[in-house]
Amino acid sequence: MTERTKQLAEELTRLHFENLSEVNRLGSMVSNRGEDGVVLCLYSSERTLLAGELGEQTGLSTGRIANILRKLEEKGLVRRMQDELDRRCVHVSLTEQGSTYAQGLKNSAIQAHGELLERLGSTDATEFVRIVRRCIRSVHDVSSR
Repeated sequence: MTERTKQLAEELTRLHFENLSEVNRLGSMVSNRGEDGVVLCLYSSERTLLAGELGEQTGLSTGRIANILRKLEEKGLVRRMQDELDRRCVHVSLTEQGSTYAQGLKNSAIQAHGELLERLGSTDATEFVRIVRRCIRSVHDVSSR
């Protein structure tokens, strides 16, 4: 790590820790954890996922995924189907009600992100999205080693 990178990392860490309430507020503007995270994961995949794939994509344990899926099924948002060839595999998809709910979550996220980007102005907003995209690719590259 270069000295400049270390200085920037220290500054970013300081900003993060000194502004925890704002960082948490920013995170809560867009629901992506727990039940909503699973619904959004299914919605963005546009296909049936295995319960194990949901766990991998959301970073949740198999036990937590099982509890969330049970609750979502009770609410009528998802349907679970056992694989005919391998009864251990559970296929999960959104119901029509689940798709409608997910679209509402997406619309709320677009609104929240839009408000933030408007405050940044066009040039900074464009640059911010470019940098976030690059950060996501970098995290993926580092974590897949």
